[in-house]
Amino acid sequence: MTPKAILPYIGFGSIKFGMEEHEVSNFLGDPDETEVQDYGEGAEANVLYFDEMGISMSFDKEEDYKLVEISFETDKFILLDSIKVGMSKADFLSAIEKLDLSEYQHEDMADEGYDDKEMFVFEKENINIWMDEESITSIQIGPEWVDDETIRWPA
Repeated sequence: MTPKAILPYIGFGSIKFGMEEHEVSNFLGDPDETEVQDYGEGAEANVLYFDEMGISMSFDKEEDYKLVEISFETDKFILLDSIKVGMSKADFLSAIEKLDLSEYQHEDMADEGYDDKEMFVFEKENINIWMDEESITSIQIGPEWVDDETIRWPA
């Protein structure tokens, strides 16, 4: 199977940032699980888990419960034709040298209580790459932020 393209700032396939839960369910069916994540001070998100597809999606209260984050945890999806879950850290670092991405921040998550986990944050592109024991375990993407308060939703 050819992996499906992960489209930065947009989503994947027919799923686009800015969609509401019912619109996503029209394309993907009912999620396997739903969860409300409480971030404190009234901030929360509804998270839909599609386990068989290996993805989860967050719908943020502050954005009127529109789709604002997608996490991919399977190699059925590929980012920028070269990055996918399961890829080794060495291959990932080699791949990003060839891509036109902004500078990234590297975070060792051991300080946050996650041993053997690290994250590569491409803030401009709104992409997070999670690694565990030297291989990619999750790719997270979000929409484009114009400024700290404004999202540019895909057309």
